[in-house]
Amino acid sequence: MKEGKSYSQIFHKKTRIGENLVVTLLFAAASTAIFFSAAILYTLIEGSVSFFTDPLVSVVEFFTGTEWVPSGSNPRFGILPLLSGTILIAGGALLIAIPLGVASALYLSEFANAKVRSVFKPIIELLAGIPSIVYGFFALMFISPIFQNYFGASYFNAASAIVVIAIMILPIIISISDDALKAVPQHLRETSLGLGATKWETAVHAVMPAASSGIIASILLGLARAIGETMVVVLVAGSVAHLTFNPLNETMTMSAFIAKVATGDIPPGAAVSAAFAVGLLLFAITYTINVIASKVVLQIREVRIVVKRKNKLVLSITKKVKKFWNSVEVKLSRKEITLKHRYMKQKVGIGLMGSSIIFAVAFLAILLADIIYSGIGGLSWTFLTSYPSRFPSKAGIYPVIMGSVYLVLLTMVIATPLGVGAAIYLNEFARDNPYTRFLRRLINNLAGVPSIVFGLMGLAIFARMLGFGYSLLSGSLILTIMVLPIIAVSTEEALKSVPDGFREAARGLGATKWQAVRHHVLPNAKPGMLTGIILSLSRAMGETAPILFIVSFFSKTSPSGIFDGFLALPSQIFYWTTQPQHEFHTLAASTILVLVVILFAMNTVAIVMRQRARSRREW
Repeated sequence: MKEGKSYSQIFHKKTRIGENLVVTLLFAAASTAIFFSAAILYTLIEGSVSFFTDPLVSVVEFFTGTEWVPSGSNPRFGILPLLSGTILIAGGALLIAIPLGVASALYLSEFANAKVRSVFKPIIELLAGIPSIVYGFFALMFISPIFQNYFGASYFNAASAIVVIAIMILPIIISISDDALKAVPQHLRETSLGLGATKWETAVHAVMPAASSGIIASILLGLARAIGETMVVVLVAGSVAHLTFNPLNETMTMSAFIAKVATGDIPPGAAVSAAFAVGLLLFAITYTINVIASKVVLQIREVRIVVKRKNKLVLSITKKVKKFWNSVEVKLSRKEITLKHRYMKQKVGIGLMGSSIIFAVAFLAILLADIIYSGIGGLSWTFLTSYPSRFPSKAGIYPVIMGSVYLVLLTMVIATPLGVGAAIYLNEFARDNPYTRFLRRLINNLAGVPSIVFGLMGLAIFARMLGFGYSLLSGSLILTIMVLPIIAVSTEEALKSVPDGFREAARGLGATKWQAVRHHVLPNAKPGMLTGIILSLSRAMGETAPILFIVSFFSKTSPSGIFDGFLALPSQIFYWTTQPQHEFHTLAASTILVLVVILFAMNTVAIVMRQRARSRREW
């Protein structure tokens, strides 16, 4: 008996030790968000201190100066021209995206049937998945000539960037606004309809006011995305910083200047250090916007905003609906409005909202058609198997494809255990305390950091401080930080979808907490986890800005080790697009087709896995 009891004690002791080790590793994976966030702040602050202590730089001039001339014998570093260019493009994009995005979300939430939603939702996801370098190429080759020929704009102009970035942020506004509208309690709609309002009047006067905080949050997140966008403004807006708000003129944004430093277009010295100061300001602006918006979005997704303010919300909206209906009755009594007129107004309103989402579909169709038309002629087996060359007729993308594949695979090897481990710890083992809330906040905030800022951090920390150089390892570590929040959030959502009954049944049969998670929760959450991983890797493959500091533009071979230089499809597209010869533009379009096909295949696999998992789900 004693011997048997001893074996039992040893077994349980080993189990406890093993489980404690697993939990410790999961905790470490989640805590990497602290290291990455600290590395970003250290890089920006250290570089900014170096810039502001330079004898050529004045802190007062930096924040109040109206000239940005970083090179020459008398450099001037006044941030206002870069700030005005950023505000011009981001603000202009919002002016287009807000009415289109909110109208599209209202249509999908309140008027579209399930079949229509099933058609338009994947299109919105596809718009969100197109790399920014593709939008930049389309803006430069298709939209800029239109503004130049018909509106007298310079070839490089802010208007082209405004139009394209407006389409880029549409999916953010649509998806989050749609979530906010759907979170509005159904009884508010029923109250409005019961008082005699039409469906259109209910949507505009009852549902939208109730969802206003969520709609504002979507706009703020779209604004942060527009402010941090890099590749479109680098290719289209220009390279001269003007203090102007004329969208037909050339301008430069904060992210564009940082990218110019990455590509070597800015001479060394204080001008290069200025990129860190500009990056710090850009980070502070986008961070503040994202924090405000994320808090509101989190409340909406957890339905806290409805629960906490339910009575107040019901009373407020009911009063508004009654007030509106009373005004309608007054007008009816004066014969100023008829029921037919009200339903005509509803028909026109729904038509306008439906046309808003059709606009996005039409833009996507034109973009794909133009790229196919421009690049299909350059696709050949020789192009796919040859090496880059300064002669367009001999140039190919074989090492470029292999560089992207190796980059994504190494990113997956590093990012997957970190992201999945963080999600498992936060969802299954972490207690709700200040530290875990801090971790969640950091992970969410990492998702909102402008991509070019990751490049600055990667250059300073991975390439220089840790000595990894301009290598595949440095590039994959940068992309790891970018996709970590996506993997963590998608994995946590997959874990949450598994009913607690699985955990309780396993624990009731004597399994430890980790055994329950490993053998019962993870297998059932696997499809959702894999979907998130694939989608995050597709984003990593399409990123250009963060690896501009690291990628070897003139490399001719595929990397043979993690410390070798590398080429990547997005960076090669960027390089060929900036060349003056038309033949290189055709090569860029052909490379875009290859990239889009790869991304489409990855996204298709993710969607199929998600649908199959939902069809097989038995809970």
